[in-house]
Amino acid sequence: MLGSVLPVELIGWQTSRDEAVLSEADIQFIQGFNNPIARFAIECNSRAREAYLEQTGEDGISLPDPVAMSIALDPKVGSDWSEHYVDVETHSELTRGMTVVDRLNVAGDERNQAVWAETLRHGRKAHVCWTIDTKRWKEALFLSSARRIWLNFAT
Repeated sequence: MLGSVLPVELIGWQTSRDEAVLSEADIQFIQGFNNPIARFAIECNSRAREAYLEQTGEDGISLPDPVAMSIALDPKVGSDWSEHYVDVETHSELTRGMTVVDRLNVAGDERNQAVWAETLRHGRKAHVCWTIDTKRWKEALFLSSARRIWLNFAT
């Protein structure tokens, strides 16, 4: 994928954290639609909510896939973008499978060229999203939820 001739965009997992997490107030707002779709949306994420509480000690739901889809539908949801060489570590026992982003732009330095050789050979950088406009993201989520509920009742 990262060696593809197609443009690659990466949305960091961190974009679904902090202010992007559905808070108790957000969850109550969704449940306020008071219909099966709203209940399902919260219930199907109940394990994610438990995991977030266990991990952070805070109540909420982190939604990385919907954040990424929101950015795909409206790139302006992504508020901080940059281009970098990116690779996936496949050799280290400690970091195997980790995505490595050359955020310091040192891949081309002669001291690093051997490590980055394959990535540099492709010569393509990925467009990486670091932060999102959380207000825009939540508005899109709530609007999408309201539309689905309306369409469900209209059919």
